[in-house]
Amino acid sequence: MARPDIKDDRREQILDAFETCVARYGLEGATLAKVAEVAGLARPLIRHNVGNREDLLAALIERFLSQSRTSMTTLLSYLPSQNRLAVLIDLLFDPRYANPRLVQVFNALSAGAPDDSELACRLREWLEDFVGKIENEIAREHPQASEDQVKAAGAGISGIYFNVEALYPIGVSAQFIEASKNAALLLVMALGKQN
Repeated sequence: MARPDIKDDRREQILDAFETCVARYGLEGATLAKVAEVAGLARPLIRHNVGNREDLLAALIERFLSQSRTSMTTLLSYLPSQNRLAVLIDLLFDPRYANPRLVQVFNALSAGAPDDSELACRLREWLEDFVGKIENEIAREHPQASEDQVKAAGAGISGIYFNVEALYPIGVSAQFIEASKNAALLLVMALGKQN
């Protein structure tokens, strides 16, 4: 029987450790020494399994973008055929699905974006994709809404959602989460009253 290749497992272990370090210390503070310490591995094993710090960062960005897109695609696939938008908003603002560590990673990546034009571009594309999916759901449920109205509602819902996600690490109150969800629903209800 062939021995399983542990390189993929090691790679995930290292990326988990790098993600933890980026969440805790930011991009600049996530040194190879800290990653090795959190992973419980020697620095040469990090280089052997993933590469240098630039390779780690590239892998982390890919992983973050892939996980985020997969999560949104999965979420959309579970929506019912009717009343999809209200269910989507309920799920977006459900604290059980929040991932504060990924929020911290995103915050660290976005903080590094001004000095990295490629990273900034990739994050903008990710944001446009996320908002575009919400806009598609809005347009599907409110076909009478103009493109400008759909874009405004999509930006509003996304902005409210990202604000709440950014506040989860500080222990935002359930009342604030509920009020934020209701604000997003008000945007949708306003579309229904147009025309």
